[in-house]
Amino acid sequence: MDIGDIGRVYHYLLKYRSVESKPIQRRSRDGESVIASILRSASADQLDQLNEFLAPQGFKVIEFDDTTRGVPVAGRVWVLARSEDAPASSFMSTERVFSEMNVRGNGTQEESAVWFLHIWLIYLSLVYTRAGRGVSEVSSYVDATFSREALEEAVQDHISHIRQMGVSEAAGSKVIEILDSEKGKDVPRRISAYMKLMCAAGLVCEIDKNEYQQTLLGAYEIAQNYDSSLRIPIDNTLGSLVNIVAPGVDDNEVEDAELWA
Repeated sequence: MDIGDIGRVYHYLLKYRSVESKPIQRRSRDGESVIASILRSASADQLDQLNEFLAPQGFKVIEFDDTTRGVPVAGRVWVLARSEDAPASSFMSTERVFSEMNVRGNGTQEESAVWFLHIWLIYLSLVYTRAGRGVSEVSSYVDATFSREALEEAVQDHISHIRQMGVSEAAGSKVIEILDSEKGKDVPRRISAYMKLMCAAGLVCEIDKNEYQQTLLGAYEIAQNYDSSLRIPIDNTLGSLVNIVAPGVDDNEVEDAELWA
């Protein structure tokens, strides 16, 4: 792997976040087989050089073989993972979250953050808590499927729960005000924005129309970054807003949430 190959691999991974030598749920992307060949033939030293190049940017390449569920026999998957304790990448920067989640066009950063946080927690409840799955069970990403309808229904139920609960020690008045202010198509639009962010970040993929699955990258990053606290890409100045737990999520999973930006 020479400098030119490193550049090709980097630009591909920066765009797609993963490379599969034998994709099974989609068609091979343009140039993917070439990138997979470069990575597969790279020596351990060459892969170390690639990761040395990526480290200052907060990334590393992780390789999975066919001992991981979901990877076909003799197949390989490489993912561009965020390094532990590294700042959030452009895929899920606070600026991008605020921009995408501002579906009304005149909302505040606070509103965008609250909506992203609560949909994120409900998403986690769908792919972990309700599935009886631990955060360390990376290979179970193949079972972490959900429909847009299920996510939207869970969010609507969550809002109804908040309205019934009202202001209490468990929920700040500002959070309730933001979530209770949804009108008309606001929730579907917020979910569309959320899914756009998650798919662009390579953490979730659409396996059929309105049917989604957590990706191997998504499962790996949760497993790596979950260390008695839940790391969520929202500016840490909004930490005081983490007061409502999504239904189905264990209180212990979020009571000391560490927010990273």
